Amino acid sequence: MSPPGVPRWHHRPVADAEQERPSELSGGRSRASTGTAPRARAQLIVGIVPVTVIAVGLLCVLATSMPAARAPLSGATQTATAEVVRNGVAPDGRGVEVSYTDPEGEEQTGVIVLARPEAIPEGAEIGVQYDPAHPETVYADGDAAHLTVRNLLFGMFWAGFVLVVCASITAFRLFSRPRLRRREATTATARRVRVRRGLSDRSWLVLDHGGAVSWVPVYWDEAVSSLRRDTPITVHGNPRRDRLVLPVIDGHSIWPSGGRRGSAPKGEATQPPPQDPAPRRGLLRQVRGDAAGLLFAPLFGLLWAYTDESGVSGFLAATALSAAVLFWLPSIFGSDPTGPHDDE
Repeated sequence: MSPPGVPRWHHRPVADAEQERPSELSGGRSRASTGTAPRARAQLIVGIVPVTVIAVGLLCVLATSMPAARAPLSGATQTATAEVVRNGVAPDGRGVEVSYTDPEGEEQTGVIVLARPEAIPEGAEIGVQYDPAHPETVYADGDAAHLTVRNLLFGMFWAGFVLVVCASITAFRLFSRPRLRRREATTATARRVRVRRGLSDRSWLVLDHGGAVSWVPVYWDEAVSSLRRDTPITVHGNPRRDRLVLPVIDGHSIWPSGGRRGSAPKGEATQPPPQDPAPRRGLLRQVRGDAAGLLFAPLFGLLWAYTDESGVSGFLAATALSAAVLFWLPSIFGSDPTGPHDDE
């Protein structure tokens, strides 16, 4: 019971007051107790969406094209040893006319269609397969039909491989980063450094823990931009020993985007002045910055099409998949949407 004239709310249990204190210190924000980082989580999800859409789309297209590509080879059940008669026949000079003897002892002639014109010596012997119902169409290892099937299988493998790897890394990061909150907390002084290397900008926190300096790459957050130099912050994990630590700035969990290191990273390092309150930087602005790397996607597409001999279709598929991966990488490395013009 409260004494007469004293409001009942003045007598809160001590446990309740202590539970509310962290929320009050962090401005009343609930994520201080959960360890989540909405901005980092959103960036990771946005980064994996194009990879998923493009990889699944390619898998569907390639899988539906496979039956038609394999059909002619499935019907070619007979094998024989053929002799080259001449080169450069239709279509487009890619045909190689051969002659062979069927099981009934009759002489047959057929044409092997190559992916590109090649000079095969006349009289050379080649192992072939053919459809008994259509002996004029002959197939051999390395011809256009076999190359088409091989390219489809190779494309399906890489699309599936990229999807599994990227999705696994993203999922692991989404589920593992909040668990860092369970590690023992300590205190370190921190300052923010922005490092530019090539087309990428990353935020780093330089932690000083008892004279031991550590560099921790982090996902950008408004709390990072408002951090003042040498501010004491909470760190979950051992800044001297653990590869991954979780800084907490004003109650905001700042997810690490990579492992802690003992020396400065390569690149152009600047220390932006603190901005309090920090200006909002929408995710769309960050997406536009992350899309700068897409300029290199056609180069990977050309390289793929040249080495794989898959032509225009291979170029388009490889360019699309490369673009998705190049867009996904900044979500893993933790890009910084701010720039020098934001420091003024």
